Amino acid sequence: MKAVLAGRLTFFLLAFASLLLGCAKGQPEANCAIDLTGAPTPRDALYLVNGEKYALHDGKAVVETVPKAASKTEIEIFGEPVLGDIDGDGVADAAVLLVQTTGGSGTFYYAAAAFNRGGMFYGSSAVFIGDRISPQQLAIRYGVVIVDFVDRLPDEAMANPPSVETSKYLVSRGESLDEIALNSGELIVAGEVVIGHEVRSITPCGARQAAWLLGDSPALLAVLAAYHLDMSDAPPYTPLFMVLTGRPDVPPMEGFGVNYPAGFLVTHLVHTLPGSTCAE
Repeated sequence: MKAVLAGRLTFFLLAFASLLLGCAKGQPEANCAIDLTGAPTPRDALYLVNGEKYALHDGKAVVETVPKAASKTEIEIFGEPVLGDIDGDGVADAAVLLVQTTGGSGTFYYAAAAFNRGGMFYGSSAVFIGDRISPQQLAIRYGVVIVDFVDRLPDEAMANPPSVETSKYLVSRGESLDEIALNSGELIVAGEVVIGHEVRSITPCGARQAAWLLGDSPALLAVLAAYHLDMSDAPPYTPLFMVLTGRPDVPPMEGFGVNYPAGFLVTHLVHTLPGSTCAE
């Protein structure tokens, strides 16, 4: 069980067509016409941050926090956009890390997607990552946006430098990115699932052997339903690529799973990726 999408990607989002606004570059939504043309690059797309829409120009937007006031809000892309298929349509989208400053002491980081529709990019709502963190890596693996960063402990003062390695995992859900919540001991696993009369297994990417999908898994019914829906026209026992959350466990003591080296307790079906393989 060594293939998990974690901090350094060792073990291993349905389309969002947002209504772009015909604002002047760097201006929020107020009193602007609707623009449905998209943007030619992720660095020029429109993103939703804390309910406000910002049209970037070359990766940056600057707006007046209060009209005619000295204070301004800046939104800027940190680093470079990362390309990869987020919504499973076979076309490369982009993930971006946005940094927001408002003139105060905070420096707020957000992750967002820019969905590729016919060569034009449409930005998503942004998900808050942290305040005054130290970003390390942004990646897309198996349709999951992964943000690796260094943060502080929950009760630690902001004056202290970040020291705790942390990761957040995001997936597209309709018109937004949602964080994949993981409980203690849970992992995100990508691999080939096979369902049949005497088989109910997942072979995680990077693993040499399959694990039995345990019968008391709270999300097993969703896995079974998705497999039978996506593979209704496929030959029996054809693998289907899935991304799941869960935790390793011992195999069952009886039945077809008794000879498997490990069990896997599924807690959530993230998504299926028909036709995909570990060699993404």
